[in-house]
Amino acid sequence: MNTLTDKKQQFWLIAIVSAVAFLMAFDFSSLNDSLSHIAQYFGVKVGWVAWLPTIYLLVITSTLLGFGKLGDIIGYKKVFLSGLVVFCFGGIACAVAPNFIVLFLARAFQSLGQAMYSPICIALLSYYLPANKRGQGLGFYATANGLGMAGGSLLGGFIVHNFSWHGNFVLGVVFSVIVFFAGLFLLPSKQVKDPDTHFDLMGALLLFLGLFGFLYALNSGARAGWTDQLVLSGMFTALVAFALFIIHEKRSTCPLLNFKLLSNLNFTFASLATLTALAMHIGIGFIFPFYLHMLRQIPALHMGLILMIPSIMMMLIAPISGTLSDWLGSRKLCMAGMGIAAFSFIIFSFLNASSGFFPILLGLILLGTGMGLFIAPNNSLVMQNAPADKQGVASGVYKIALNAGSSLGIALYMLVMSYVVIFNIAEMNIMLSEAHQYPALMEAAFRGAFIFGIVLALTAMLFSFLAKDKAQA
Repeated sequence: MNTLTDKKQQFWLIAIVSAVAFLMAFDFSSLNDSLSHIAQYFGVKVGWVAWLPTIYLLVITSTLLGFGKLGDIIGYKKVFLSGLVVFCFGGIACAVAPNFIVLFLARAFQSLGQAMYSPICIALLSYYLPANKRGQGLGFYATANGLGMAGGSLLGGFIVHNFSWHGNFVLGVVFSVIVFFAGLFLLPSKQVKDPDTHFDLMGALLLFLGLFGFLYALNSGARAGWTDQLVLSGMFTALVAFALFIIHEKRSTCPLLNFKLLSNLNFTFASLATLTALAMHIGIGFIFPFYLHMLRQIPALHMGLILMIPSIMMMLIAPISGTLSDWLGSRKLCMAGMGIAAFSFIIFSFLNASSGFFPILLGLILLGTGMGLFIAPNNSLVMQNAPADKQGVASGVYKIALNAGSSLGIALYMLVMSYVVIFNIAEMNIMLSEAHQYPALMEAAFRGAFIFGIVLALTAMLFSFLAKDKAQA
């Protein structure tokens, strides 16, 4: 290990990685706010523009593990800086794109850059920081991520309104250039490399196909229907690719994913807690704006401020929970966070048309508090149970759990809502096309989603209970 003992070096490491966490979240959040403007600018349907965040998710999640492994082999700093270069050139291409097809391809290329440095961020903190500083570092990382999500909506919206959607890409380019030079001169480069120096290209390709097919089916199934031919083809491709990936990895002398890593039950349970908690959090973040708009008729400006509440709470609590995890351990804080999140969904499940604003506010505050208590300690729980020379791969697994959980959450919440509506329509003996005439149907659908959120929070709490803290050195 090459643990940093100098406090100045620790500071710069945390600062640079946190800056990249802000950049990642800002990039995603600001683009989402620009979609309608991009559709209008190029004269394309909103449905086509919605593929910009989708391709971002597919490319990043499908390649994370490969780049994490590459960082273990050739060095975290090299992959980190290379990712920033790719992201920068991709951003320039996005900003000057003459048509939507070029913008789509440029965005896919830019996403590849983010897939390179995304798993390396956590690996850098886990590898170079001493045990009693890792939680604090991960806490600042989570805080910067939350700040980027909130800042992306505010600053990104301001840029689009006063200038154009191009400005968000330009700002991302400028920011990535600054972080690149800071990382070039200030990040440590000494590292114990993974003894498996051969890169498993076949494993990477099979994993890419499997994750791409799976996430495509999840993202498209709720819109096109689960019996759609392309959705079924995506699921079939995923099943075949995953089966071949497992067979190949077990036979390979230099596997992309060493299954011994997953044989560590503490690592596996902590990763499953990540997936479940993110499914709960991102899924509700996707449907809650519809709840506020459709059932509570809250204006868009006020709605934006309301939806910032969980992010603000996460920003305030994540550094504290990260520091506490260094002293108290991660497991208890993760369980407490998911317990609080479950209570927030209990509050949501009792909401109705006559409920005041206070229960909504209280529920969102508790949700943000729960996630703030969970994220940094859970991150620490995952990484502390991974071998020192496998931090890149372990970080890739963690980031896959984050992104896959996000996609899974959106799909599952929508699926639950759909089945609640269909069940009630059958009970009322009315046509599906008449559903919009009955507000009580949508209220029941949202209540079903909120109850499902309780189940997800308690499941994440159970996985956190099963994952043990490793004795810190």
